[in-house]
Amino acid sequence: MSAGQSQFDKWNQAVGELFGHLADTDFPRYLVAAINQVVEVEAVMLVLERRNETPVLLYDLGIPEDRRKIHIDTYFSGAYLLDPFCLAVSEGLAPGFYHLSEVAPDDFYQSDYYRTYYKEASLLDDAYFVVEPKDGIKFSFAVGRQGDHPPFSAEELALLRQMNPVVQGASRQYWQHVLEAQALPQDAPPGMRAQVEAAFNNFGSSVLTEREREVALLLLRGHSSKSAAQKLGISPDTVQMHRKNMYAKLDLSSQSELFSLFIAALSYAGGRLDEDPLAAYMQQG
Repeated sequence: MSAGQSQFDKWNQAVGELFGHLADTDFPRYLVAAINQVVEVEAVMLVLERRNETPVLLYDLGIPEDRRKIHIDTYFSGAYLLDPFCLAVSEGLAPGFYHLSEVAPDDFYQSDYYRTYYKEASLLDDAYFVVEPKDGIKFSFAVGRQGDHPPFSAEELALLRQMNPVVQGASRQYWQHVLEAQALPQDAPPGMRAQVEAAFNNFGSSVLTEREREVALLLLRGHSSKSAAQKLGISPDTVQMHRKNMYAKLDLSSQSELFSLFIAALSYAGGRLDEDPLAAYMQQG
């Protein structure tokens, strides 16, 4: 028996066991076990994504305790607004399998968000299965590599993509039998996502022009000047001009300082949807 046949047999056996647990709360564990028969994954998160509500963590595996503050706590308290995958889902990303590189902006791997929420969390690579069991509700099943392990190879990504029909069908059954039948976590407090998004969109509004603010938010999300220019319909030189003016007004000298200022200011967001969190942060200073 060839190695490929042996692997296929292990996958079939694991999927058969998975099908016996579609109505169980520990379904994610069996799904991870099946995937690991073919492609080794380590950091796993199952996240509920609902329209106009903050994402909610339903299940995670393999995230070290000393990385949870960066990888989970800070992310779900608002840093998800800089995450390219979360943004793609909110903009209508279709169900399917995606590698991070397929949804990330052109300069994402040089961004401070990537350095903070990937490198510092020892998350080396990331890919996602997106399931949409009903209109307005999606959940993402993120599978990643950590530490000294290599990133997913092209062959491994192809194998994960081939698993997508099984992951989709099994996950929809899990939704119907388990998640839909239970009381789902609510956006607590009510309207939290609207408040966080308002804080994001209003960042710097008390100091910057609207265009400077738009440039700042695109840079924070990992867009280069060229990509930001395409998004805004202006020239890269104009983006650079707005960037220079924005840095001068905020007394910054680098994108890293902009990122640090944004994260610090976000924690001072109040309940008012028209408030600039930066103004509140500066007042505290």
